[in-house]
Amino acid sequence: MFLWLLHRKPERLPEGDLSEYRRQAARTWKANRIWIDGPLVRVGKIREFHIENRAGFPIRVRSYKASTPNKHVLFYLHGGGWVGRDIDTYDNFCRRVCRNTGYTVYSIEYRKSPETKFPGAIEDGVDVIRHLAQQHLSDGTTLSLCGDSAGGNMAIGITYLLHQEIRFQKLLVFFPPFSTDLTHPSFETYGRGFILEKGTISWMRDQYLPLADQYDDPLISPVLFSDFEFLPDTMITVGGKDPLYDQVMEFTQKVRGSGSSVKLIEYPDLTHGFYLLGNLSGSVRQAYQDVYEFLT
Repeated sequence: MFLWLLHRKPERLPEGDLSEYRRQAARTWKANRIWIDGPLVRVGKIREFHIENRAGFPIRVRSYKASTPNKHVLFYLHGGGWVGRDIDTYDNFCRRVCRNTGYTVYSIEYRKSPETKFPGAIEDGVDVIRHLAQQHLSDGTTLSLCGDSAGGNMAIGITYLLHQEIRFQKLLVFFPPFSTDLTHPSFETYGRGFILEKGTISWMRDQYLPLADQYDDPLISPVLFSDFEFLPDTMITVGGKDPLYDQVMEFTQKVRGSGSSVKLIEYPDLTHGFYLLGNLSGSVRQAYQDVYEFLT
C-alpha cells in the first residue's frame, strides 16, 4: 500500500533551483513520519552545532549521546542522492542506534548538489570527521562510520581518504550506488515503482557529477578501487527489490575476490531506503537488530 501511495502519480523531477523540491520533501516527511517510521526514540542528550569545512563554510552536525554512553563513536552520513534530504529525515535512525548500542552518534550534514559538485560533499565529511576524531582519539574511544545510500557511497570514499590517519573500527554501508553504470538488470526489474527509480538515480548522478570523465573516479565508483585493504570490518545491507541490488552484489564479489572480507545481509522483501520505514515491516525491525549486533 505504501508503494502504491508513493507512486500513484508519475514523479516529476525538478528543473533549475531545487529549493522548493527540498522544502516539499521535508514537509512531506514531517507530515507522514509517524505512520511510516514510528515515534521519535528518546536518548540521553541531543546537541546541534557547526564545524567549518576547509573553505570556512559551517557544516551542521547533530550529536546523540546515550544516558550511559560507552567509548564508541559512530559518524553517520545520510542519504538523499547528494541533492536532497538532511539530518532531520534520518533523525530516528541515529536515535535508535544511540539508544540500542550506547554509541555516541554524530550525524553530519553536507553541502548538496548541484550547488556543490563532486567531491565537495566528501570533503565536508572528511573535514568534520577529522575535526571530531581529534577530540576522541586521545581518550581511547573507537571510531566507526556509517552511510545510507549516497551517504554510503561517500563513507567508502572517506574511509579510503582517511585510512592512513584514522582507522575506523567498523564501516556500515546501506544500499549505496557503487558505480555510475546504470545498465545492471536490477535497474530494469526494480527501477520503477520501488521508491528509488532509475530516472531519479540518473538525474541525481548528473546533478552531482559535473563531468562525465569523473564517472571512473573510485571516489564516486568504489567498485573501481584496485584493492580494498583500506576497508575495516565492513557490513553492507541491501533489499532484494532495490534497483541498486546488482551493484551491491558486484562490489561485494570484487571485495571478496581481492582477498578482503565483507559481511553482506540481504532482505529479500525490502526496497531501497528501508531504514526509514521502521513502522511498516518486521523485516525493517530485523535489519535494525542486525545493525545493533554488528556494532556491539
